[in-house]
Amino acid sequence: MKKLITAFLAALLAVCVPLSACKPRVANDEQTLQIYVANFGYGYEWLEEISQAFVEQDWVLEKYPELELSDIVIEHNSDRSYAVDRIMQGDSNTIDLFFSVTSGADRYEQEYRDGQSYFENLETLYEETPIPGEGGITIAEKMDDNFLAMSTFTRREDQSTTYYAFPWVAGMQGLLYNVTAFEELGLEIPRTTDELKQRSTEIVGKGETPFIFTSRENYWTCTMFLIWWAQYEGLHKYSNFYQGVVRETNGIREMGPEVYEQTGRLRSLQVIQDLIMYPTQNIHDNVNTLTFTQAQARFLLRQGLMMPNGDWFETEMSNTQESGDVTDEFTFMPSPVISSITEQLDTKIDDPQLSQIIALIDEGADSAEDVASVAAITEDDFAKLYEARNLVLPVGNHNAYIPSYATAKDLAKDFLLFMSTDVACRIFIEATGGASMPFDYDVETEDPELYDSLALLQKDRLRMQKDAVFMLNENTYPGSYYGGIVRFTDDRTNIDALFTARNDADRMTAQEIYDAEIAHWTPERWDSVLINMGLKK
Repeated sequence: MKKLITAFLAALLAVCVPLSACKPRVANDEQTLQIYVANFGYGYEWLEEISQAFVEQDWVLEKYPELELSDIVIEHNSDRSYAVDRIMQGDSNTIDLFFSVTSGADRYEQEYRDGQSYFENLETLYEETPIPGEGGITIAEKMDDNFLAMSTFTRREDQSTTYYAFPWVAGMQGLLYNVTAFEELGLEIPRTTDELKQRSTEIVGKGETPFIFTSRENYWTCTMFLIWWAQYEGLHKYSNFYQGVVRETNGIREMGPEVYEQTGRLRSLQVIQDLIMYPTQNIHDNVNTLTFTQAQARFLLRQGLMMPNGDWFETEMSNTQESGDVTDEFTFMPSPVISSITEQLDTKIDDPQLSQIIALIDEGADSAEDVASVAAITEDDFAKLYEARNLVLPVGNHNAYIPSYATAKDLAKDFLLFMSTDVACRIFIEATGGASMPFDYDVETEDPELYDSLALLQKDRLRMQKDAVFMLNENTYPGSYYGGIVRFTDDRTNIDALFTARNDADRMTAQEIYDAEIAHWTPERWDSVLINMGLKK
């Protein structure tokens, strides 16, 4: 009957003028899977490819014998809040599965009906459903531990954990650079931020521009600021920030607004100020007027040799290179270690020594003894430097959600189950030009030919993430999604714009930003954090 109805609607559509005036309604039933995907860096084509493979799986056909590709209806746009907003509409929303680029963690416990969340609880999917043809392992067992942790939700009332989100991409963010241009200009890759500043001066001296970006998007704020801050403080203290924890003594955690006084926040801001603060020759003249797409296109054309970005650049680059004239290679620069980290060491070393130690870590050094030829540092100091060098910032908030009231809920869950399979992992990599999903799938081993076809950027990302120390997304922590602890508040959420503003009155220094954040968190505001976290009445 459903097929007859679909045929009738198709015939009706054919005689409608104009087309948009009588767009057919999609069937809202258990065997029509309506999917939304946020169309940003990774595009939406991968979803079309995976959908085609999904309806061809034997186990899918056995469970849904009438399912056809036409029963999977995909829509997309570039509205970041669209997915969560639609889910919160309740019954008026008919989309069964959302691939979002935003977190809904602050909404998970909002009641939709009869104590049920607007978001479907996916705990059974994570822990009980075996992956077909892969030895009976569960999704939780196959998922990368870091992305599993970032998907784990802590309930406010009893601190128990569960799952509402399903991560769909294992992306990475950092500083990209033009490999070809660096080689042609004889530039060495900087290992410390002092060397990065020096390299920027050299680039200007060679008649080139070090950095291209757009201040309309806060890529310095949400990439390099976070990385250098975490390097300086160490991952544990960085994570404690989003939990509001100032210090821990004998298992007792002391909370307070003093978390905003972490020195690493100031030191990271100071590095970025030195690199991009207006006026400077380090940045492209039009960073305040370019769109992100325009900035990225100019990066391709060597109008800047470095750019804070993500691994989605590879997918977007292929869409930008319409003429095929761009032959330069681009990849992630291993994040230079913040030079001021030496303030955190028991052993005093200078920046050249720091750089040499980082070089030895890159070559495989894994103890203080291995770097003794440079400096006699302690094992604790070595551990700090080793962690700092291996920190990576994953792409966060790229989550799939199923509304609890979805009509095709079972079909949506089976679609997510299929996405965790090796078959889907391979399709995703091929369709995105190298991006990958957060499941155990070694493309280099499983499909060497596909791996060889990937660009240098994606090969380097896979290598860097393999043994990396992950900085978990802030929405991993209740202090963030309930308490409202954020990296910056008020009109300071975009430091890119604050550092590059042409108007003196609109510009702020690193110290001013740092001090303003501390001043913002009055006792009354901090009380609201504790109340929202359920820690104070």
